[in-house]
Amino acid sequence: MVSPIGVAVSSGASSNLPASTPGSKRKVTPSAELSSSKRVLILMTPSKRPADTSPGATISTQPFFAPKRLFPHGDATIAQQYTYAHPQPPPPKEQDEDAIWHTKHVLLPFDLRDPGISIKGEVQDLLRSIFPGTHNVAEARFRSHLIFQVDQLPSSPWPLTVGGVPFTLLAENQGRALMFPRQIHGNPSISIYSQGYDVVLFSDANLRRLAADVHAHFEKKVPGLRVLELMHTCERTIYIVLEDHVNLDQVRAKVPGKIANCFVGYLHNQELCRPSWADMPAKRVVQPQPMTGVIDNTAYEVLRPGVLIRSKMLRDHAHPAVFSTTSGVLVENDVGDTFMTAASHGIGDGETVWQADRPDRTIGEAVVEISFTDVNLLKLKDDVTFVNQTFETDAGTSPEFTRLQTSEDELPWDLCHLNSPYTGNMEAFMVAKSVRFFKSSPYLAERNLEYIVYDWNHMGQEAGNEGKFRPPDGTCGSVIWDGCGVILGFYHFYIAEGNWAGFSVSASASAVVDAGYRLAK
Repeated sequence: MVSPIGVAVSSGASSNLPASTPGSKRKVTPSAELSSSKRVLILMTPSKRPADTSPGATISTQPFFAPKRLFPHGDATIAQQYTYAHPQPPPPKEQDEDAIWHTKHVLLPFDLRDPGISIKGEVQDLLRSIFPGTHNVAEARFRSHLIFQVDQLPSSPWPLTVGGVPFTLLAENQGRALMFPRQIHGNPSISIYSQGYDVVLFSDANLRRLAADVHAHFEKKVPGLRVLELMHTCERTIYIVLEDHVNLDQVRAKVPGKIANCFVGYLHNQELCRPSWADMPAKRVVQPQPMTGVIDNTAYEVLRPGVLIRSKMLRDHAHPAVFSTTSGVLVENDVGDTFMTAASHGIGDGETVWQADRPDRTIGEAVVEISFTDVNLLKLKDDVTFVNQTFETDAGTSPEFTRLQTSEDELPWDLCHLNSPYTGNMEAFMVAKSVRFFKSSPYLAERNLEYIVYDWNHMGQEAGNEGKFRPPDGTCGSVIWDGCGVILGFYHFYIAEGNWAGFSVSASASAVVDAGYRLAK
């Protein structure tokens, strides 16, 4: 058994960082970001350690496969060294505020995203040294996540990833083993569309094509059974969402057990526990969520992604309701007209939007809605300046956006980022994509459907994770981007309860591209 060495690190300083635009640092840091750890834990073996691991030393993060966005210049400063991974016996909860697992991520000298790396031997020793009382670490299908089996759940907060992949924590009668819920399978003898689809990664275009094929199959073979949504996961499984009144036991023998060589599970729409407004039309009446904690409601002179914006909804026989959401990015069409993206349900009857606590200063007006995506395009006033650069990260850099995700992209399952006035800098891990089936008109035939793609991001385990932060509704409209600066989508909602708790859903940016827009330069 190896003797692990652990160091807590933060992003190192560098004079070669790209310059941020003026005002790119938030004037008010949201309490969610203030309370989150700024450190990353690096675990190493005696044979895979830098020469100097003392506090204050600078080490390269390359041997530990660190995400570029966390350490943009490739090095880190050691804040604390541990001679063993965690104290024995484990400390009481009131004494372990500085426990080594209270970090954003855990890095190893092994990239566990590589399926060729075994989690046995010295890797298993390192993994078992993270949380007290760990007696086994297993892996789910295709290493979608690690499963830590512990004597008791450790105190929160927990890291988002270990060795580059998400994880779950399971103790006796506590926590959770599987990231995705167990599936209710269809008929194993019915397999459809076994040719023509790559089950490792789906582009949005191919996922829409599969959804259309599946819809056609159900319409022909199981008439009257309406498919609401099709989801493809990083475990190479598929979930089919059906209407709530469907008796799954009665239809299991009639529906496919495999689609595109993926095992299929069936569930009711209500099992997803989406917010009630998520299934309503765009111009819906939403009860504004009370604000808790510190948020950044600054009225910035220069607009950028991640600024708090507001609009007013008029109601009969009641006081007007004010909605708070988050500014998106600036996009342009082929003739050079520019628009700011925003969440449709956060725009009131007057179609006008203002910034933060400045209702006297209208910044723009909603002019185009991209159907069924909850994405609206605002035409900004001539005197409003917008830069496509969000606020600084913990590393002191402002992420550079490169483009919007397209329908042809086949992007890997990986870390993604957002920055809103409610959350500050926040991360998640993309683990699934789904297609929802919408009728473009209630009077049109079922075959006239819109296929809208959503990204499903895992934001960490809910079960047993006391005090876990949940992004509030005002996060809607925030852009989600990857490590290469590609804008993946626009934050839609978070699932806080049920079997899908811990997932957030965002509308894919490919819908904006397909509507004729690109990232404005």
